[in-house]
This record gives sequence, C-alpha cells and structure tokens, in this order.
Amino acid sequence: MKTIDLRSDTITQPTDEMIEAIVTAHKAGRFGDDVIGEDSVVNELQEKAAKILGKEAALLVTSGTQGNVISLLSQTSRGDEIVVEEQSHTFLFEAGSMASLGGLFPKPVKGVRGYILPKTLKSVINRDDAHLARTAMVVIENTHNYAGGTIIRPEQVQALVSVAKEHDLKVHCDGARLFNAAVALNIPAKELVKNIDSVQICLSKGLSAPVGSIIAGSDEFIHDAHRMRKKLGGGMRQAGIIAAPMIVALEKMVDRLKEDHDNAKRLYKKLEHIPNLIIEAPETNIIFLGLENLSIDTMRLSEELAKHQILIYGGYGERARFVLNRMVNREDVDRVADVVGGILTAL
Repeated sequence: MKTIDLRSDTITQPTDEMIEAIVTAHKAGRFGDDVIGEDSVVNELQEKAAKILGKEAALLVTSGTQGNVISLLSQTSRGDEIVVEEQSHTFLFEAGSMASLGGLFPKPVKGVRGYILPKTLKSVINRDDAHLARTAMVVIENTHNYAGGTIIRPEQVQALVSVAKEHDLKVHCDGARLFNAAVALNIPAKELVKNIDSVQICLSKGLSAPVGSIIAGSDEFIHDAHRMRKKLGGGMRQAGIIAAPMIVALEKMVDRLKEDHDNAKRLYKKLEHIPNLIIEAPETNIIFLGLENLSIDTMRLSEELAKHQILIYGGYGERARFVLNRMVNREDVDRVADVVGGILTAL
C-alpha cells in the first residue's frame, strides 16, 4: 500500500528533469565558486528569480528560515522591533533566530486570517522615545501557513505597505509559498510583492526542488544580504548543483500548483459534512481540521492515520494540518477522506 505523506509540501521529491539539469550543467562545465560569484548556474537562477519577482537583484540561500533571518538582519539594527503576525512562521517556527542572532525584538500582533490589518500596524508602531524599541519592520507571510494557507491579496499588501512607509518601516514578505498565492489568484508573483523591500521564496516546497530558497530586493539590500549570508555560514562553492533544479522549479513547476489546490478543495468537500468537525474551505494547498469538539487530538489522529500509511504531524494540538503536494494524487485524496471520515465519525 502506498504511503500518503501529508505532513508538508517539503517532502516533494525532485523531478527527473531536475536531476538531468544537474548533469547537463556539470558536463557543460558551468559550476564555479559561488562565494566569489563565479557559478554561472547560480547567476542565471538569481537573474531569473529577480525578474519574476520584479526586483533589482536576488540571492540564493540555503533555506527559507535562513532567507528570512538574513532579510531581517540586513535591514535593521540590534535592539530594533519587528512587527509579526502572532501565528507567523518567523515568530513561531524559526528558533527565535531574529532575537538570538540579530538582537531583534519581535512584537506579535493578532491578524485576521493571517493578515495584519493596517490599523493594527499603525496602533503598535512605537513613538520616537528613548524608553522604547525602534519599530523598524513589519513581516507579511503569504500564503500564511498557520492560518490555513490563506492568501494576502495585492490590495491588502499595498494597504499595509502604505502604513509602513508613512512610518519609515521596512516591509519583508515571507513568501515561502508565494507562488501558491499567485497561482490561486491567477496573477504574476511580482504583483504580490510590489513596493515590498524584501521577499523570500522557497523552491523546495510545492515547487519540488530538493533544496534552496531565494531572497530578492534592491541592489543595495542584496549587497548587504550577501555579507550577512557569509556571516551565517551560507556561502557555498559549486552551488550550481542545487541551483540547476531550482531553475527547473521556477520554469516548469509553478503552474502545476493548481493541482494541489484542486486536491485540497476535493478533500475539503469530502470532509466538510462530518459532525462537529471545524473546517474551512482552503484557498490553496493547506487544510486544518479543528478537532476541538471531538474526543481526539492531532497526536492520536496521526497515530490512527499512520496505521493506514497516511502521515500527518501530530504536534498541532487540536488542529490537524493536511498539506497537499505533488506526491499526492486524486485517488490518494479519496483514500484519505475515507479513512479520516471513518475515524472521526466513529467518535
């Protein structure tokens, strides 16, 4: 029986074309020392990514977490305050890196489906007072993981950017799943990061590259980010070996994200009628099942599903996360729905 892995879209395997891209680049002698800017595959990736995102320049980084912390540290000073949504990845799931590595003080605020309302941002910006930390940046997460893969729309982004700029705040977008938002809205990704100072995109999630993320912004930002990447040990040598699959991911894997979104909707429709289950229609590829009114938590549900070779993480308390991805097809979705339905209705 096939194991169906819904723990995350990070479990996606590279395609055959990605592996072939590595071999082709190697045979062509295109790998060089990226620390000194001599890997032509990395340079090509960075140029393509910058163009797609509508930014002056881009930089290869090892992971989304590294990309986020580099972006924050490169544009702020120790002791500065960073406004983050209270359930955001940068606040909850990056090991406190902004504080431990950068001496930055996170200010978590409550959002609406992952979105920090402009009036909320305005209300929490500190006045110029020696007793207070300088509010220096606000972080947007798009799509927002913990809110359920929700989309922050262009007009929402611009409204938040307007408030930030009025108060000289930098704006960073944790766009680990930015292309999911772009595909769902059927717009270019650059429309979601217009006028934003920096953005991080992760290519090893739904886009199926084996490793790697990109940060993008102005030439000045990337110049500073390059130094920060080096400080954090992120300088790599023949990095084209990971850049080659990332180019394929950007060029070939974006449009197919719609399949994951469609599968998420299919799963939702098959589960929405279960009594006492709290579930919202997905906007992209993530579904959370609210178990508050059922006599089961995510740990027990994950254990029961594992007996049927269906994998989810068990550490979300009363909210079970299901992430649709390239390794899961329609038939798998139907099997998951049958098994989950059987377990929950029996309660």
